[in-house]
Amino acid sequence: MTTLAFNAANRSFAFLGIFMDALDKAIAMAKAVHHDRPSAADMNKVRAIAETI
Repeated sequence: MTTLAFNAANRSFAFLGIFMDALDKAIAMAKAVHHDRPSAADMNKVRAIAETI
């Protein structure tokens, strides 16, 4: 029973870590773009971040 609980907790923490990493990259993408007038350089920054996902 204890092994099952540890396994479930481990998977939950792993999922949370992956989710937080994806959220961090999404925030970085949002900061890389000038929202009023995105340029080609902005899109290249977003593509570079997206390739790391």
